[in-house]
This record gives sequence, C-alpha cells and structure tokens, in this order.
Amino acid sequence: MNLGAAKPWINIQGKLCEGPLWAADTETLYWTDIDAGRLYRYQLQQGKPECIYEGETVGGFTCQTDGSLLLFRVNDIAIFRPDTGEVCTVAPFRHDGSKRFNDVIAAPDGRVFAGTIGKTSDSGGLFRIDHDGSATQVAGGTGISNGMGFTPDLSHFYWTCSTRRRIYRYPYCQGDGTLGEPVIFHQGTEEQGFPDGLTVDSEGNVYSIRWTAREYGLIVFNPDGRVIHQQKLPPRASSSLAFFGPTLTDIAITSAEEASDPNREADLYLIQGAPVAGRLEFRSAVGL
Repeated sequence: MNLGAAKPWINIQGKLCEGPLWAADTETLYWTDIDAGRLYRYQLQQGKPECIYEGETVGGFTCQTDGSLLLFRVNDIAIFRPDTGEVCTVAPFRHDGSKRFNDVIAAPDGRVFAGTIGKTSDSGGLFRIDHDGSATQVAGGTGISNGMGFTPDLSHFYWTCSTRRRIYRYPYCQGDGTLGEPVIFHQGTEEQGFPDGLTVDSEGNVYSIRWTAREYGLIVFNPDGRVIHQQKLPPRASSSLAFFGPTLTDIAITSAEEASDPNREADLYLIQGAPVAGRLEFRSAVGL
C-alpha cells in the first residue's frame, strides 16, 4: 500500500481537533475542536470551514438518520440541528469514573458505542448507547477510550484503549448489539506512540493514528493484524482520520495544538487519492 503525502489543508486556529466524520448526502465533513467547545463543518460546494456550534465540550458525535447530529458532551447526550442551531438533550450521562465522552461511533442498528476519558488511568470505559439514550458499560479499565470501527462483514468490532496502547477486536452481534470476548489485535510500543483515532477501509484494513509517535503517525494493518503501511505525518499530535469525498478515497486527518511541535501547520491535513476506498459510517437513531 502506498498513500500520498499528508498536506496542510484547513487551519482554524484550533486546540484539539478530533472526530472527523463525512456526511455523503450533503457532501459535508464535520469535526469537533474539543478544548474550544466548537463543532465545524466543511461543505465541498462552499470550500471553506464554518463553525456551527459553540458551547459545552463535544467529545464525539454521530450523524443521525434524520440529518441531525448526536452530540456526546460532558454530562449528557444531545441532538443538535446544524441548520437551526437547536440543541435538545436526549439523556443525562453520569459515570463516577469518567470526566467526559471521547470518540464515538454509530452501529449498524442505530445504536452508538461511546468511550470516555477516565478520571484515573483505569476508570474510563466504553458504553453502548441504546435508542432511548440509556447507557450500558461494555468495557472498562481505560484512562482514554479512543477510535473504533467495524469489519466490512460486520462480524467484529475494533476498540482502541490508548492507555494500554492496544486495539482490541471483539465479536459483534448485529441482533442485540452485544460484544463477545475480545482479543488483542495490536499491542503498541512506546516508540509507536499512543493509538488514537481509527477507521476501517472497504477491504478491511485498519488505519490507526498514533498520538506523539516517534516516527510513524499513521499505521495501517491488514485484517490479520500485519502492518502493511507506515507513514510519517507532519503534526506530532495527530488525533484522528476519516475517508471522505465522492469516491471515499480522500483522507482527512485532524491534529492538536502542542507547544513543542514546530511542524504543525494546520488543524486538518489531507491525503488525496488513496488506493483503497473507505466506507460510509453508519447513522445513529438515538432519541428520534
């Protein structure tokens, strides 16, 4: 596999840009600046970024089946309508060990898997959010829950525990959204940095962004867990990635502000013309 260079693309003077998500029906790329409490969108037809939300911290979000966004904030889950600015809380969220939500992903059935940042190095977790907004913890023992994805056949689910530098692979049941016993798909090293955002392409390859990696900020694994591509990224604090565009062959990479990083020139970087296309993310149906 050979990906093109990651080039500086969008600069919004962001702090911690995360969670890029492509909405194909409106040709819109969304992302959150967590520390700034803002949500942004980039519509291909307009060709410029736009802040659409400013308020309580959004650790992650999904696109809903009705076109709204489902926001996972500090103490609640809320529906946000980008065109009107309306925000409506679906359900409060309380977990004694967690500070706030982090990465989230919609499941094929409209549920959502949502991770949290722990108050300690092992008090965060991974939660399944059902259609009514209720939360069930499905994994724990993490300080930072991060990127997730599904295999193309939907038989398995990936979850990143940045604290332990691991990516787990779980059997996934579409019928009730339950997860089976996990195996360790990847165990990272200190040199490889912390595995952060994650996505899966149309052939089942797993793309893992590496926060503060010494050399390779992006590592790609085949479905068996073998490294098939490693790539240097300009920003030291790369955070997440998403396929986007009409053919799902462009890749947006988000990054974070870091005082010791002289190479960071943008909040979002762009790789164009990937050799393998990505897949559309599923849409949530929570609180509708």
